[in-house]
Amino acid sequence: MSSRPLHELRDEARAATARGDLPRARGALLTALGQTIAREEEYGAAVKELREILVSMGDFRGALTLDWYMGSERGQRDVVGKVPAIDRARTLLAWADRAEDASRKQALYAKAADEYEAAGLVAQAAIARERGGDLYRARALWSRLAQVLGASGNDLYAAGLARFNLARTSLRTGEPAAAREAVVASVHLLEEAADRYETIGQRERAFDCYQVLIAIGRESGEFEHVLEGFVNVIRILREDHLRYYALQSYEEAVAAAEKQREVSAAATLAREMSAYARKEGLASVANFGMLAQARLWQEVAEAAKARGAPASIAENALLAAVIALGEAGQYGRVGAVYEKLAALELEEARRKHYQKARMRYVDAQDLRIESQPLPTHLRHEVGFPEVWHVDLVEWEQRGSASQAAGDVVLDPSAWSEVTRRRAMLARLTALNIEAAEESSPGRSAPTNLYTTLAEQLALVELYTILSPLESLFRRPETEIRVAVVRALSRFLYKRTFITLREGLVDADASVVHEAAKALEELRFPHAFDPLARIYREAQSPAVRASAVRALARIDTLEAAEMLLGVIEHDGREERQAAVDALKKARGMKFVDVAKGAGQSLSGAAKDSVKEILRARGFG
Repeated sequence: MSSRPLHELRDEARAATARGDLPRARGALLTALGQTIAREEEYGAAVKELREILVSMGDFRGALTLDWYMGSERGQRDVVGKVPAIDRARTLLAWADRAEDASRKQALYAKAADEYEAAGLVAQAAIARERGGDLYRARALWSRLAQVLGASGNDLYAAGLARFNLARTSLRTGEPAAAREAVVASVHLLEEAADRYETIGQRERAFDCYQVLIAIGRESGEFEHVLEGFVNVIRILREDHLRYYALQSYEEAVAAAEKQREVSAAATLAREMSAYARKEGLASVANFGMLAQARLWQEVAEAAKARGAPASIAENALLAAVIALGEAGQYGRVGAVYEKLAALELEEARRKHYQKARMRYVDAQDLRIESQPLPTHLRHEVGFPEVWHVDLVEWEQRGSASQAAGDVVLDPSAWSEVTRRRAMLARLTALNIEAAEESSPGRSAPTNLYTTLAEQLALVELYTILSPLESLFRRPETEIRVAVVRALSRFLYKRTFITLREGLVDADASVVHEAAKALEELRFPHAFDPLARIYREAQSPAVRASAVRALARIDTLEAAEMLLGVIEHDGREERQAAVDALKKARGMKFVDVAKGAGQSLSGAAKDSVKEILRARGFG
């Protein structure tokens, strides 16, 4: 970013424009717009000036991008007819989203869908049809896409999503048989995709598969899909140490099971939630789960009696309720459940046993305990995105930086001005690259344009930008791959590791070096699994040391135990990296683990641990 004042750069642009040097004016204003934290009044004025210059130069796609940022529908109308179908579609879609009149909104969605189809973008056309309420044409588009993806067999996940969208729209258009067929196909594809993702260590992609399974179960009313999805979602969240997300998912799973009258499943999930919450030190949530479990087991017993099932089924459910209430210290309630047990049509000896047990609790009192669900401030209220749309859009965009950045520019309600400004600049660069590639088919744009794009995308820091960076990394130029792995250090997502792992085994040493540096910046709790995987698989001691330095900044029990193992058993370079990093760490998990290990450590490891503890003030 230039240190020159924005007003000075604008003056330079005006002077260049006056003498007819439009490229110089454009360059000055692009430099000015690099000051993305400027006040909107001055920044917006520079955007308008650049917009006029781009129109004069015939760069209508760039001009429209600036109009997207400013939100000027009037300005967009002046150039929208001079841009490709994809840009017309995106503009019409944005107008439709903002329209207040229902008939105008519907007409704009239909026009956007027509433009998407003209651009060959079937998934985005189908989404526009859905938004406009044209479900029959949306269903036809999803059917077409499902057939294409099913025939290719290259992307099981995308094929599964297309089938799910076909099922959704078939249900809404009154075609239950077609919906059922699409559901079955979608479930099989998503289960296979999830297995493959987990096999190659991409659990975050498997997570999306399981999220869709939950949605499929809810849409179709088939609880087994809901349960399969929730069980695996919770498993992945627990393994990634996202305990609040996991507990919230437990609560959602219990509620879903209750809603579909799968009370036994709800009780079992509540028991698991309680045990997990207690393990994580959240006593009030654990108590809430325990009481919910007791209530649900009693409902199971009542339902069994109502349908005339053998008394042993109700007996087992009530005994489970007794155990849950006893663990929660609710002894008065335990007595009441024993009274229900004594009233069952059981053999006389067992009834007498329960009557005696009831008498032991006649004067028992319930302990006063704190019981509440996960507090509001710990919840993730936004929910998960509709990946069945979002991920198909990403698949269809195929790593296009101009489209991914355009999505950000066009959504002022979701992103800050600074983020949208950065995305706007990245899109302008991406459009320049596309123009250069189109003007000389088979040839690339100048390398510096690609590296500039990577640097600009890095500043956006949104998950949706990973796909364009992944696409850039596949380019043959070393400088571009270096720029990409450097950019990835700012993206704190598990998906980031997919490309970084490629960078760590790149044929060029400079890419490997930069990827190792980036690795050290990815220190967030659910990064443990990919970091541990990289540590185990890497052949380079330097890469392994970088993974250790990142792990030392993750304050989880699993990371602490692994680092202790590195200190005790691994090579000198990795051991020294762990010691040096742990001396500077702030978390307490390693301190607790190291103190607990005590005398079991070998002499050298014991000395290293003492050195770390002394440096941390615990010696």
